Parts: sequence; C-alpha cells; structure tokens
Amino acid sequence: MNKAERLIDLIAMLLEAQRPVTLERIRNSIPGYDQATMASFKRMFERDKSELREMGIPILVEQLDPLEDVQGYRIPKEDYYLPEITFTPEEKVALLLVNRLSSEEVTPLSREAAAALRKLSPDLGDGSRLGQTGSLHWRFAPQREPVEGLTLLLEAAVGQRSVRFVYHSLGKGKAREREIDPYGLYFERGAWYVVGYCHLRKEIRSFRVSRIASAVELANPRESGPDFSRPPDFKLEDYSRILPWEFEEGAEYEARVLFSPRIAWQVERDLGDVYRFETAADGGGILHVTVRNEDAFLDWVLPFAEDAEVLSPRELREKVRERLLRTLDKLGGEGGA
Repeated sequence: MNKAERLIDLIAMLLEAQRPVTLERIRNSIPGYDQATMASFKRMFERDKSELREMGIPILVEQLDPLEDVQGYRIPKEDYYLPEITFTPEEKVALLLVNRLSSEEVTPLSREAAAALRKLSPDLGDGSRLGQTGSLHWRFAPQREPVEGLTLLLEAAVGQRSVRFVYHSLGKGKAREREIDPYGLYFERGAWYVVGYCHLRKEIRSFRVSRIASAVELANPRESGPDFSRPPDFKLEDYSRILPWEFEEGAEYEARVLFSPRIAWQVERDLGDVYRFETAADGGGILHVTVRNEDAFLDWVLPFAEDAEVLSPRELREKVRERLLRTLDKLGGEGGA
C-alpha cells in the first residue's frame, strides 16, 4: 500500500470512529502500519499526522482513561465537513427529476454532478437525506424505475396526496394493490424507496419503488387538495436505514458476526449507529445484526471472506457453510469444464 492510500484510510478511520481510536487499534487496522515494528509505526504515524494537520485536517488527541494515561485520536466531523446545504421540498424534487432524466442519451451530467444529485432526497423535513452508507462491500446495481411513477411519488409526497399501486413483496407470492400516504422518498444503495402510511397494513411501511408492478396513480384523482397530513413527529431518517436483510416481512432474530481488525473499524463506521458493536482488544469486533431476510444477509456477509465469521445462531452459521460449499463446487465444476 502506498502512502496516499494509507493516509486516506487513516482519515476515514478517525473521521468515522464513534470514539477516539487508540494507537494499538490504528496499527492493527490500517495496512502499511501493521507490518512495521512498533518503533517504526510510531515514527510513520507521527509523520502522517503532521502532514494531515498541515493540510488543515483537525486530528485531535483525547484522554480515554486518565488513570492509565491512555490516549485516542479522532477527527471531529463538525470541523472537517462543509456546512450542510438545504433545499425546499420543491427544489429537491426539481433536482431529483433532473438526475432521473439525465442519461448518456439525454443531456449527460458529469460524474461529480450526477453523484451529488443522487445524494439529494426530499425528506420533506429539516434537511437533505444522504442516500449512502459508505460501505466498501455491499454494492447493488442501480435500478431504473419508470420516470413517470417516480415523478408522481415525489409530487405526491410534496403535495400530501394518497397514491395507489400494485406491489410485489419479495418472497410473498402474488402482488397486491396498496394504497399509501407517501411521507417521503430516499435513495439507498442504487434503489429508490418510498415511506408512508400503508392503508392495508395500518402502519408506516417502506416500499422499494422497483417492486411496484403497475402504474402509480392518485387514490383520489378528482380531489385537488391534500389527502392526509404528515405526522408532526415523522422523521424519514427513522425509516431510511432499513437494510436489505431487514427489509422483507419475516421472522426476526439476531445474528452475531465477528470482524477482523483489518475491517472492523469500517463496519463500526457504517453500522455502529444501527447495531450494537462490541470492540475487541485486538481491534476487531462483534456486530449484533437484526436478520429477517437470510439470503440478503448472506449476500452481504460472504464477500468479507476471511475477515468475517458468523458466530451465531448455529443454524445461520451452517447456512454460511453450505453457501460456501456450493460456491466452491460451482467453481470446481467450471474449472473442470
């Protein structure tokens, strides 16, 4: 690993850590440090820290345990990031529609502009919802939902109009018609989701737009005014961190996954505010994950390879083993052919 990559990893770790990071954990987690002797590592770290500070990156040193003189390092987000840019709901709708209508065939945007627009979602509250998690491992191909349906959902959320559509829940068999009061939309890992009150289930639910199996229509097309009032305590962020292995309706249980020191800090950064994360002495850690969709969970955890081990429950651990064996058999068969 070259120096630039090492500095990027160091910035990411100190910026996203939920608590000050000790020297031992930095050394065990960042490639380039882990191979050096302790004396060499300390010299490298001091040089890197000085260079980052010269670039204006505020690395703080904080006391973790006054009795044992243990220190940790962190980068405060409020001093690192630019102030948040806010938009009215109408401005967000306009920007999002520009993003949906921009393609290689129709007025393409630059990569930077397209990425910025994808991060804007009309939460209809007090700020923009950033549609990403920062994970290095779960990457999903973008879904190209029909522009007309997405446009109507966005406009209905702003105008507080109820909508109706046929929805296909994964693994639930026949698609069913749903009527919802859309409270907001967000973009997450390449897909759009609409959150609102479901008249069928009598509670707030999230719906993946790409699973809508019909045209989106207004539930009361002859009316001109709002059909509902958004609850004053509604916050899109409370519903927009639904992860793939939690999304579908099904039996819920907790899985414990052990991550190696090399990857644990990234997992804590991405999911530490969603699930309980136990830090181990060697810099690794255990994540307590809520699982409702086992296939989606396996799709997420297996790419970590040797850096992740499912500890419990035993049945899920066995399914990981079976999936790996099937993959190896398939690869062996392809090699033999």
